[in-house]
Amino acid sequence: MEIRHYHQGDHTAIAEIFTSAIHEIASKDYTEEQCLAWSDREPNHEHWGKRCELKRPFVAVVDSEIAGFLELDPDGHIDCAYIHPKYQRRGIMTRLVQHAIETSFAMNILRVYVEASISARPLFEKLGFRVIRQNIVAIKGVELINYSMELLRET
Repeated sequence: MEIRHYHQGDHTAIAEIFTSAIHEIASKDYTEEQCLAWSDREPNHEHWGKRCELKRPFVAVVDSEIAGFLELDPDGHIDCAYIHPKYQRRGIMTRLVQHAIETSFAMNILRVYVEASISARPLFEKLGFRVIRQNIVAIKGVELINYSMELLRET
């Protein structure tokens, strides 16, 4: 597995990963209505093309295929982190998050933080993040739960 920065054109696979991760992984923890508010069933390639050009996510590549992605903002905020369902439970997202942590700490960012879904919370906890609070967020008028979590660099 290789972790690299976004390349132009990766947005097509990223859009598909986002959509399938929500409807095949997160759907175990969220209702169909919640998943449909979060993501349409069809990938929005145009949206992800624009977003990826701005965010420049890290991309995990396995056997020449994009397996997952993670957006890391300059302040240590993990904005999006999704894995393709066929690659889940292989340690790929763990490696992406560890890469984000290492990158942040190397830039003297003392705090890495995320709003983790119910599905993602156990992974972040395993990596040492602690829950600060539970949130109720409204997307298209539908309420979903997520968790504000953080990991502080030991000084």
